[in-house]
Amino acid sequence: MAEAPDSRTESICVGCGLCCDGTVVTHLAVSDESDLGLPLRGLGVELIYEADPPVFALPCPAVAAGECTIYGLHRPHACHVYECALSSSVLNGERSQVEARSIIAEVLDARSRSGSDPGAERRVADLVAEYFLA
Repeated sequence: MAEAPDSRTESICVGCGLCCDGTVVTHLAVSDESDLGLPLRGLGVELIYEADPPVFALPCPAVAAGECTIYGLHRPHACHVYECALSSSVLNGERSQVEARSIIAEVLDARSRSGSDPGAERRVADLVAEYFLA
């Protein structure tokens, strides 16, 4: 039986993916086609060159179950450097991983109800603004 990851050292990003799936941000900026990389081009990502810098629309096709399927391959620079406010608060010791994962679960739950619950979409936006945006 596999041992569970150590909750004190595993990043809250693993299993979250809210920055990649379009919940926190809607587009990802890249410097150029080479920054996008072969894995994402192979998944059909197309750059919007009218934006400056160029962007591509999220959700990213490389995210599955809150995890990046190309994490160890070529990812755009923005993916390497992005840190949401919730993750920063955990890294700075201002919030526990347990609390952060509870917030992530609340966002995921509200998002899953957004088609049937009129207030859920607003709840997602409020949670994102409060916990994920700096």
